[in-house]
Amino acid sequence: MFDDFAVMAALLRLGYGVLGILAVIGLSTWLDQRAGRTFAQTMEQMARSPDALSRYYGLRILGLCILVGMLMGCSSASAGPVFPTSYDAEIHRSVKTYWPDYPRPMAWKAQLYQESRLDPRAVSPVGAAGLAQMMPATWDQLTRELRLGAVSPHAPIAIEAGAYYMARLRQIWRGGRDPADRQPLAQASYNAGAGNIINAQKVCGGARLWAVIAPCLGHVTGRHATETLTYVDRIARYQAQMEVGL
Repeated sequence: MFDDFAVMAALLRLGYGVLGILAVIGLSTWLDQRAGRTFAQTMEQMARSPDALSRYYGLRILGLCILVGMLMGCSSASAGPVFPTSYDAEIHRSVKTYWPDYPRPMAWKAQLYQESRLDPRAVSPVGAAGLAQMMPATWDQLTRELRLGAVSPHAPIAIEAGAYYMARLRQIWRGGRDPADRQPLAQASYNAGAGNIINAQKVCGGARLWAVIAPCLGHVTGRHATETLTYVDRIARYQAQMEVGL
């Protein structure tokens, strides 16, 4: 998926760049034709002055660069949202500490973005709070295990606590799996509960990969399965966008 998105982003930028060049060339030609004889006389006069001629073509090239840059900026905007960077240091540090086998900080950042849009004030309708959208009981358990004291789930420390919690979920899905294969299973467990994902695995005859287990989740969580499937898919998309710098 990462490679597909990178190709799509590159093609978008190339397409907008070519479009910008063609648009400016077309507009310049049209204006030159509209100006007619007056333009021709002006060009004759400028031809006698190298400085004036260089300024004229310099301005035309500058205009071309500005328009192409604007259009290529549009390609980035159309490819995805703008992701906050306020907590990047905490995210990198937490992943380095708790995910040594999977050093992909953008995987955790993408999950936090899906959870809260990286807004520490976020509160869900069911009471999940903060950057990592922790339920009260889970947060109390994590603060005890990490000896954080009486700290709010809205504090930045939730990034570390959430990464620690994800590491525990990843541990559930070790079983000889590649670290990258454990990640979506842990993400699904974070959203739906590890017990539900394990039960879906049983329904699927002990399947090992999330792509195979996912279709069986509906037999366990019913209509709520769609939320979990969307959750994992969006994290993968956001991670791909972050890792190609969009």
